This record gives sequence, structure tokens and C-alpha cells, in this order.
Amino acid sequence: MSQWVILYSTPTNRTIRLRSGISQKLQGNKWLTQKTALSLLIVTPWKVPMSAGDHVGHSAPEIAYHVEWGFRREALRWEKDRPFAPNFHPLATEYHKWLQRQGPVTALTVKDMELPQAYTNPHTYHAATLGLVTTAVINDSHAIATGTAPLDSIDAEIARIRIEAEQVLYIARFCEALIKQLLFCTQISPRYYKNASLGVLLSTDCRGCKGSGNQPHKISLLGSLAHRYHLCHEFDHCLTRHLSLVGRRRNSEAAHSKAITLDIRTAEESRRQLMDNSQKLGNDFVHMLSHLRDLEARMNSELEAVVCSNPDVSFNPQR
Repeated sequence: MSQWVILYSTPTNRTIRLRSGISQKLQGNKWLTQKTALSLLIVTPWKVPMSAGDHVGHSAPEIAYHVEWGFRREALRWEKDRPFAPNFHPLATEYHKWLQRQGPVTALTVKDMELPQAYTNPHTYHAATLGLVTTAVINDSHAIATGTAPLDSIDAEIARIRIEAEQVLYIARFCEALIKQLLFCTQISPRYYKNASLGVLLSTDCRGCKGSGNQPHKISLLGSLAHRYHLCHEFDHCLTRHLSLVGRRRNSEAAHSKAITLDIRTAEESRRQLMDNSQKLGNDFVHMLSHLRDLEARMNSELEAVVCSNPDVSFNPQR
């Protein structure tokens, strides 16, 4: 029978519990400091089986179950055998600031991947690229909506439809990548999220309970991330609705054979509608990023605390 390490580190007391039978060095259930648990994390398996016992339901039936999880070794970046920083970049935080004109965003390139202290989280690079493409689309939408150069009425309407479809498509893809770079740091198996769409990350059938005789139910990977930090209410009642709407628009307007029907009018009217629609979507995007930013901050703080709790590690936040 496979044995799994589940690391439960609470934000308050920073202790970690390992289930019995994990290692020959441990007998029964024991509570360990993070320093001891960190050494075990180096050599232990990381996948979490989605058994019914790992699921936490909520009182509202429409809310998908959440999965208990812990961090795996790849949640940190390592220098030889010593961790020095979390293995994800706070991109939601950066883009939330950028959209409010409060700061720049980071570009991560192939050369960055070759650096000694590079991120080894593939979704971090995916998210960084998709974020930059999203900024380009947002800038293009503003340029077209506020432009004064003469435009044929048909060209103006085609430009509006193209830009709006690109906005929805890349915002959805960017949010997917932001969520996946955080899931990569957990012991949740990649088979649940590696090729998952935004809708699947929000709610999907529980595979672990199939054939077990238990009542079928949904699980939410995004909700599971939030559950650890008691953010379920904000995520399930607010962020999930916004992300679901973006996902549905992506499917109906940008990712498949359906398209918005041309509505030929003056170029000025098309530009004005582009501006109105872009502002509405942009406001929703800022709101979504504010929630993901909070989750990034909680995970980042917990991982930095793990690094700093090891006296052999000199943690430098600027590295």
C-alpha cells in the first residue's frame, strides 16, 4: 500500500504533522518543528491521493468539496541542498498593481530558465508569457478605442470583435496559469490540473471517489488552495463566479467556432463600445487578481517562514 506525506502547517503555530507509517524513523503520530519536517520533505513522495477522507465539504450544497493538501519539495527553490526562496513568482500581485498603474511586470525568458537560481516551476514561465501578451492586448484595445485615425465602419467593427475576443481568451488563459503555478507547489497530483481548463480548475468530478460507493461530488482545486487559508467564502462566493463568467465567455466568443455577429455602425460607435466593454472586463480582471494576490501572499509567507525557520539557510528576499 502506498504511503503519503501530508504536511499540515497552520499559519499560526507553524507546526507540521505527519501521518503515522510515513517513515521508519517515525512511529505513530508525531508533531514536528518545521526544521525537522523540512529534512523529511527532501526525500519523501509528494503526490496526494484524492481519497474521500481528504475532502472537506461545506454547508452550501452548490460549493464543491475541497482537498486537504501540503507543500512538496518543489514548492521551494534550492541551492544545492538548501532552500532559499519559494518556487513561484507573485504575478497576480504584479499585474494587479500594473492595471492600476502602480508598478511594472516581470518578463521571464529562456535565458532566465538557465540561471542557477531559476524557477523550476514551468507554470511560472507560462503565466509570465501569457501575462505579457495580455498587457499587449489591453494596450491595443486602448489604442483602438481612443484612436482618431479614419477607420472604415466594417474595419472598426472587426477590430472591436477581434480585440474583445483576445481580451477574454488571454485573461482566461492567464488566470489558468496563475492558479496552476500555485498548484504545482502542492502535493495535489498534476494529473488533476496539468491540462485542465479554467472551468475544471473551478469544479470537476472527483475521480478518487469513483467506484468507492460514496456519493458522487465535485471538487474545486482553486477552492482547495483557498481552504488552507480560510479564504473559502471569498473564493467560492466571489472569485469563482467571476472566473466562471470569463471561462464561459472564452468558450462562446474566443475559443471555438462561435463568434459575435457583426453589427455595422459608425467607427466611433464601435470604438465607444470597445471602450465600454474593455473597462467592464478590466474591472473584473482587477477584482479577480486581487483575490489571487491574497492567495499568493499567504502561500509566499508560509514558504518563506519554512526557509527562515532553518538556521542553516540564509534567506535573502532579493535573490
